[in-house]
Amino acid sequence: MRFVWWGACAGAAVWSFVALMSYLVFDTIGTGMVSYGTVPGFTPEPFSFAWIAAAAHSLGIGAIALGWLFGIAVIFGGTAILHRIFGRRAAPAMRGRTSWGSSIPSGAPGATATPARDGRTR
Repeated sequence: MRFVWWGACAGAAVWSFVALMSYLVFDTIGTGMVSYGTVPGFTPEPFSFAWIAAAAHSLGIGAIALGWLFGIAVIFGGTAILHRIFGRRAAPAMRGRTSWGSSIPSGAPGATATPARDGRTR
């Protein structure tokens, strides 16, 4: 299952690259739109093209960041769910033999000779 996590990391890297490229394109176009029709040093007038472009630019950058975060969550969340469902199943470890009610562990049956009542071994 390790290759699944490596694939998720590679997918996250590709998704991060796509999000970065969309951010750069949107930022470049948005900055150009905001500066169109404004007087340098003054804020754009409300409801003008530059004001609407500035609002769309700021909302778009936030939407790209949330989209990136959502994509990363889907990639790693899906990988975690697949790992949980189809992950490696470890065999339960066998516990050693213990005697009932005694702190002295008992060995395998027949490993030691049991003394008879008169002190001799059987």
